[in-house]
Amino acid sequence: MLHQIHLRAMNTEVGIWLWQPAAQAAEWLQQASQRFTAIEAELSRFRPDSGLSRLNAAAGSGPQPVSPLLWAVLTAALEAARRSDGLFDPTLLHALRRAGYDRSFEQLSSPSPAAPAAPAAPAALDWGYQRVRTDPAAMMVELPAGLGLDLGGIGKGWAVDDVAQTLAAHGPVLVDAGGDMRIVGAVRGEPWPIAVQNPFHAQHDLFTLAVSSGAVATSSIGGRRWASNGRAMHHLLDPRTGQPSVSDLHSVTVLAPTAASAEVAAKVALILGSRQGSAYLAKRNLRGLLIGREGQQQTVGRLPLSHLNPRPTTILQEYA
Repeated sequence: MLHQIHLRAMNTEVGIWLWQPAAQAAEWLQQASQRFTAIEAELSRFRPDSGLSRLNAAAGSGPQPVSPLLWAVLTAALEAARRSDGLFDPTLLHALRRAGYDRSFEQLSSPSPAAPAAPAAPAALDWGYQRVRTDPAAMMVELPAGLGLDLGGIGKGWAVDDVAQTLAAHGPVLVDAGGDMRIVGAVRGEPWPIAVQNPFHAQHDLFTLAVSSGAVATSSIGGRRWASNGRAMHHLLDPRTGQPSVSDLHSVTVLAPTAASAEVAAKVALILGSRQGSAYLAKRNLRGLLIGREGQQQTVGRLPLSHLNPRPTTILQEYA
């Protein structure tokens, strides 16, 4: 029997599906939803009492103790930054704020259809993952003055992985947090149907994937847009400039072993653009779909297409 629960957490819609005939399934799903809430409470940059906000507020004050949860996500983010040569960087908090993303997205002004303006140099370089100092033995983190962390994207992927892996002890599971998905186990040997949405026509799907295990994530410049000082902005910043990406890509969908790694790879590929982004995915043996700003499509690797009709229950949304 397929059980499901839906909630809003981490600034997006979350759905959890568990195939399990036992009566305890509802209780397990409720515990999973509480786990999402707890992770958000520790990682949100919009909550002044979160562990992340307290760490950011202590920048320049020396090493700070952090919770095991924050330590796990931060160290994963720093490792992803190293592996991507800085094309993924969790220290862009102040650049995001300068761009106008200084409060929860639903509180921002209405999206604008215009393209973002060309990048301009910031007044001072206030990001750089190499500047974060960590002490694994003591689980301490030191941020220099002026540096701030944003763990929104990778934190969401990490939460999806954490909840999916925990629930998998009870049966096949799919966790979807705004398009970041993790699948563990097939239902009666059948893969889960994952519809990939047309980013330009939300009511239509491009195709349906058949996924038995692993993760899918999408990064897009279309889902979170706002106006700042008359300029159209989006949340995918290029660490090389500190400005919204101006690559030729509108969205990138990636299949990877974990939601966190898929999230990072999709963002990096989008920032690199169609040519370098596809090479980046291919070099790492990752499959994906790259969609340009004019709607052109490019696939990397062989996608596991499903024979099912469009619009299955699970829809990969464009909120990442």
